[in-house]
Amino acid sequence: MDWGRLERVYVRLPNWVGDTVLATPMLGALRRLAANAEILAHGKGAPLGILAGEGLYDRAEPVRRRGGPFWPWLEGRRLHRACGPFDLALLLPNSLSSALCAWASGATERVGYALNGRAALLTRPLRVRREGLLRPVPMVDYYLGLLEALGAEVANVPRLPRLRVSAEAAAWAEAFFLRHGLAGNRPVWALNVGGSWETKRWLPRYAGQLVRRLRREGLQPLLLRGPDEQELAAAVCEAAGEPVPGADEVVGLTELVAVLARCALLVTTDSGPRHFGVAAGIPVLVLIGPTHPGYTAVDHPWLRLLCERTDCWPCHLKVCPLDFRCMRALTPERVLAAGNSLCRAAARPVGSAAP
Repeated sequence: MDWGRLERVYVRLPNWVGDTVLATPMLGALRRLAANAEILAHGKGAPLGILAGEGLYDRAEPVRRRGGPFWPWLEGRRLHRACGPFDLALLLPNSLSSALCAWASGATERVGYALNGRAALLTRPLRVRREGLLRPVPMVDYYLGLLEALGAEVANVPRLPRLRVSAEAAAWAEAFFLRHGLAGNRPVWALNVGGSWETKRWLPRYAGQLVRRLRREGLQPLLLRGPDEQELAAAVCEAAGEPVPGADEVVGLTELVAVLARCALLVTTDSGPRHFGVAAGIPVLVLIGPTHPGYTAVDHPWLRLLCERTDCWPCHLKVCPLDFRCMRALTPERVLAAGNSLCRAAARPVGSAAP
């Protein structure tokens, strides 16, 4: 690939915000390789929003699902009229619709993984090996593989996602901490117990018990929740015996890194916020339930996994047909001990910036 001769590059972003954060090393490498090209980022609103200030693309187009079952073809034609023609299309999702959209856009070179029956729509279909499900390849490497298939040297690209903190986000985070009484020099442990899958969520009663223990040790808990997790937050507060800071307010994705950068530790499930904690550069303790951690490995020295490899692990099921044994094994005592151990290992002063 002659990167210097590219004029327009199309990138279909991942659909999930966590995967979008994991794609930042690849997007940064692409920006450096195709320095003279106009890069179009095409994706859902949330992924586009968190990347807006990163300088990784020149133009953004939100996905428009109009036209019923024909929407991918219509969307591709729309992009061709508005932005094209494209010299190169890089498809980060594995969906058939993303390949059909790129094909309809008229992109000369279309690179993606040969999954879900879309190989014929790609000029460079990349093969993946299976081990039960898919072979557990870290998503950072999975995305960088698209560039490697085009001859790019990616061995020295840091496998560490990062997101910038704007001045506006930093000011918002400072005001947020003041609103919730988190000012001062006592360490704050951010807790994210939710997730899009039922099986990824930590037990609310465990989270409430952890809150009680944190307060006894002089630590400050901060509960993070999504817009649809009011009931989950209420259950945590009930188990804690009193309100938990953050339970009544949703932190936006554009402010999340700024909020986490002020915390001593993030305790999180295997969901989107874990990647924001890595991007913030703070210690991150991940409570792994049914998922294989090989898909989300990154080069973060302060990342630790707490996982019970039960006889049915990893099932990758969204609903547990048994007794939720993998998550029930991750007790508050184990989480507190692992969190304290990680904080000691990181030896990170409270509120200091990431290295």
